[in-house]
Amino acid sequence: MRKLTSILLLIGLASCNLDDNTSGPTNTSVASLTDRVTIASGLRVIQFIEDNEDKTSRYAGFVFRFAADGTVTASRESMEIAGTYRVFRDDGETELAMTFPFNTLLNEFTDDWYFRGETNDRITFEDDYDDDLDRLVFGF
Repeated sequence: MRKLTSILLLIGLASCNLDDNTSGPTNTSVASLTDRVTIASGLRVIQFIEDNEDKTSRYAGFVFRFAADGTVTASRESMEIAGTYRVFRDDGETELAMTFPFNTLLNEFTDDWYFRGETNDRITFEDDYDDDLDRLVFGF
């Protein structure tokens, strides 16, 4: 019986995924997050909070399209703003870095955003630079 228990324990340990790129709800892989943001229909801003101030209404109607080549385009009505992005891991966390031109409305999105989670219809990022809350939530 002891031998059977040991064998089952070894099988259980061998089947565990020890890759730190995919464990935990807020610790997704770079490839998985890249796949999520590059969906064809684009992403809409559901919530944008900067320094504890809700600025969501400023970005209503923008649709963000992330391309596999590292470009991101945000459009609303006749306005289109192009930028760049990259998804990477740093200090054990998956991040989305976006850069938009300084003289545009979307310059406030220029930052490294830490992935915090996703549901079927949204993906959440936060910036942990200081004590003030910065949150960006995209809807699918």
